[in-house]
Amino acid sequence: MKKIPFLLSLTAGFFIILISVYGFSLLRQRRGLPLEIKDFIQKKDAKLVQVDDIRIERKMDMEFILSQKTFGEQSTFVIEIDGKIEKKEAKFVYYYSRSFFPLIYLLIGIFCFIIAIVVFLLRAEDIRARIYYWASFSFASAVIISGGFYCLRKDWLSYIPGVLYYLCYPLAAALLLHFSLSFSKRKLKISKLLIYFPALIFIGILETTFLQSGLNSSIEAHRIYESAFYVFRGYLVLIVLAAMLYLIRSYRKAVLEEEKAQIKWIFYGLFIGLAPFILLYQLPLAVGIDPLMSQEFSNAFFIFIPLAFAFSIVRFKLMNIELVINRSIVYSILTVFTVSIYLFSVYLLGNIFSKFFSARETTVSLIGALVAAAAFNPARKKIQAFVDKAFFRMSYDYRKSILSFNESAHKMASSDHLTDFFLLKIKKTLPMEHIGVFIYLFVSGKRKLFIAKNGKEDLASMTSLSLYSEKILARKKAVRTEESVDFSKESFLEEKNLELIIPLSFRMAAMTGYILMGKKKSGERYTRDDLELLLTMSQELALNLERIRLQEEVFEERAEREKLDELNRLKTEFVSSVSHELRTPMSSIRGLAEVLQAGKIKDKAKQDELISLVADESGRLSRFLHNILDFGKIEQQAKTYNFQKEEIQSVVRETTKLFQYRLESDGFVLKTNLPGDPLFLEIDKDAVKQALTNLIDNAIKYSSDKKDIKIQVVEKEKQVEIQVEDKGIGIPTGEIEKIFEGFYRHAEASRHSPKGVGLGLKIVKHIMEAHKGEVEVMSQQHKGSTFSLVFSKP
Repeated sequence: MKKIPFLLSLTAGFFIILISVYGFSLLRQRRGLPLEIKDFIQKKDAKLVQVDDIRIERKMDMEFILSQKTFGEQSTFVIEIDGKIEKKEAKFVYYYSRSFFPLIYLLIGIFCFIIAIVVFLLRAEDIRARIYYWASFSFASAVIISGGFYCLRKDWLSYIPGVLYYLCYPLAAALLLHFSLSFSKRKLKISKLLIYFPALIFIGILETTFLQSGLNSSIEAHRIYESAFYVFRGYLVLIVLAAMLYLIRSYRKAVLEEEKAQIKWIFYGLFIGLAPFILLYQLPLAVGIDPLMSQEFSNAFFIFIPLAFAFSIVRFKLMNIELVINRSIVYSILTVFTVSIYLFSVYLLGNIFSKFFSARETTVSLIGALVAAAAFNPARKKIQAFVDKAFFRMSYDYRKSILSFNESAHKMASSDHLTDFFLLKIKKTLPMEHIGVFIYLFVSGKRKLFIAKNGKEDLASMTSLSLYSEKILARKKAVRTEESVDFSKESFLEEKNLELIIPLSFRMAAMTGYILMGKKKSGERYTRDDLELLLTMSQELALNLERIRLQEEVFEERAEREKLDELNRLKTEFVSSVSHELRTPMSSIRGLAEVLQAGKIKDKAKQDELISLVADESGRLSRFLHNILDFGKIEQQAKTYNFQKEEIQSVVRETTKLFQYRLESDGFVLKTNLPGDPLFLEIDKDAVKQALTNLIDNAIKYSSDKKDIKIQVVEKEKQVEIQVEDKGIGIPTGEIEKIFEGFYRHAEASRHSPKGVGLGLKIVKHIMEAHKGEVEVMSQQHKGSTFSLVFSKP
């Protein structure tokens, strides 16, 4: 809406409020018949036929007469009793001297003004909101002023509320019809001229006759006004009925539950608020009979109209208005409403008691007040509970859940933990039959399932479903709103027994996903509040999953870089170590061979010793090359084994014999403890000998001053163990798991013996895993280690 029309509308509304309040002040001074005249007519079943020189021919003539009198003015009242005429002198009094009805009208009007202004400020661009704005202002002004002739005084200013009243009254009816037609999904076929032209005709007639009657003090002009007003009453009844019928028709045509709820509450408000006024007051007057309810009582029901509209706006987002009301404001309005109903109840019960019991007025009022208080106290509590449940409970719980989820989600570093927490929060806040989360990563152009939680259906293979829509995919029967909802996949959802699918919006092109949802356990449809909760928490889930994924990628890149650096370092060390490990035995073999070839050693024993050294260095070189080759096969998953039934004791003896010369020359004490009875196992003999050789070689390499090595075979109930125990440098507790990794050697081992590249124990572990066994380590730093090859018995 453009700025100038917007400001003009607000300005016009402001002046309407000022004039209405002024009219209320004049209404409080409305003149009424003297009490003694009223009592006399009621008791004698008499008829008032004339006041001063004005004869009363119609029921509404008294309205004109009262508008021409002032408070306390003495007049002559001519009363007819059984054909006889009797005159009485009395002074006019205030009509509302002991009534609170004008205050109720004012409260109803103010409530309507407030709601209309809020709606207009929030949705001024919406034609329906503008219609509602003017309809509410027209209705509120007419209710507050209550009648043009009631406000007339001697000064010309008193005519202004009356002019406004006869402008707003017909317009309110026409605007109500227009507003009810706005709910129709089809294009409006009724011309706006047809809606507003009758109202404009009535405005012209009523305004003209009102001004002529008041300014000229003409009873004839007032009787013309009265005739027009009777016709207007019939028009009013027809317009209200037409509006109600259109609301019923729109309700039946509405598809979404939320829209139906909006129309339903508007209908309730109009029916409860207008039915007494139309059916019990206006309709009887329109057909020429006495009304079944007084104007004051019927007008009091108007309070339900703004209440119903307020509930429809706050609870069901009428006109797409997002309105969050403070609890204290609602309670204040509830208090005013409660007090108004309470006073109304006191007044009503007082009248009832006065008709059936003869008692003093004070006593009757007191009894009425006590009965009303006793009845209304539990009702007040129920109304308050209803307000809490209808307006605040859901929104408060949802906001609390969102804030709680956001606060915890930002602290999480695991995608699995975050997804589990998300599902827990959703299930707790909005219980449903089932809910699942599926997240995918695009790796090398292919989609890979990253997270799958609790879903009954994985839609990975369902190419017909687009996961890139920004709208929620839903079934029409599953939701109460159509805003930001896509119903194009309804048959697909029904086939998969799903109610909703919420695509997750990721900024990273490499991620996509969705959330699957079944029915709510309550059996209710998903409301707009439900969808907003799910969308908000889904967006937070996507953002935090992206954050965690980015963190993981950073960590992975760092780890990859560190791993690459480590591999480069190990490669350098490996080349250096291999060169050293090959050069040392080769140099020894070459030197010893040259000495033997030169024939310088004549002593047979010395020659045998040198030949043993050559054999020992050759064995060492062979074992080293064997380990390197086996490691390559293990990395390529090409290592094979040949299992046969072998005696364990013979395997141990053959292996230790290979180290006999080395152990003796280096001053080691070797102890073996083998069972007397043969033990047979299905093993690869060469592989087990290689594993045992690596363990003995390490025991020699890492022994300190105390050069004791113990090898024993231990038979247990279900296992057989080959144990190699040394008194060497030991292994730090935190390093035990790492020693089985390729190329790994802890710092103290490297310092103690630079020889080796860290492949032996990895090969031992692989051999034992191939035998479905394991390697156990018990070690104390600086005290020694025990390695056990554990085989399961067949």
